[in-house]
Amino acid sequence: MKNILILGLGLIGGSLAKAIKESELEYRIHAYDPDQLSLENALNDKSIDVAIDQIEAIPQLEDLSLIILSSSIDKTIENLKLLKSKGEKTLFVSLASSLTSINDFAEQEGMKNIIFTHPISGSHKSGYENASPDLFNQKNVISVNVNDLQGNQVHEIEKMWSSIGSNIINMSLDDHERFLMFTSHLPHLIAYTTMLSIDDELDISKFSAGGLKEFLRIAESSPDMWADIFSSNSKNLKVGSEIFIKNLNKIIDLFKNPETLKELLSEIKNKKQKL
Repeated sequence: MKNILILGLGLIGGSLAKAIKESELEYRIHAYDPDQLSLENALNDKSIDVAIDQIEAIPQLEDLSLIILSSSIDKTIENLKLLKSKGEKTLFVSLASSLTSINDFAEQEGMKNIIFTHPISGSHKSGYENASPDLFNQKNVISVNVNDLQGNQVHEIEKMWSSIGSNIINMSLDDHERFLMFTSHLPHLIAYTTMLSIDDELDISKFSAGGLKEFLRIAESSPDMWADIFSSNSKNLKVGSEIFIKNLNKIIDLFKNPETLKELLSEIKNKKQKL
């Protein structure tokens, strides 16, 4: 039985622990989370085998094949600072939504035993209480092998994700950051900005239909997590924001020309339907 460690038992880390325990994988799961209640609940659920109360005790753990980093970007970097001395037999697996800041730190420290696997699955709800063993089933996981790791370690990661029903897609770091900017990071930025733009004196709950509520629900996501993501992928987000503003102005300029505006909106509708 292999020993693994999950750092962070929120929605993603907690769901991964639950999924692993319902799979064919024979892992002994150690876990750390600063929220003691999450650790206690995970032990009671039998989602983990060993709860680590103090993060300072982790460097003394032996025979860890995987350390899965499922905390926020800044916490992941803090954890890597503490654990970077772990030998090459231990593979660090980051589940972060943006990779740039973490990879920059790893490169500065000369860490080669790290791989990024980003599950394209989540929720605006956070915490272990919202974790589900089905969160990753039939979902894509983007694998970014920045150090071109080969052999058993990469096979172990592929086996872990496939065993819980996920489909792995290999991608470069630059492509990941650019694609996720358009598909996730920019939409979150727009939702936050839309919420910021609504007059505080307006009670939108009385007048908003399902569409607005569904769009703005992502503005309820974790501020800590999304501040980290926006900062980490800032280069791509600046480019994406400029494209968005350019196209927003393009539509605004057509307000006085409704027929041309209809044509443009029809083109946009057709583009969406082809996705």
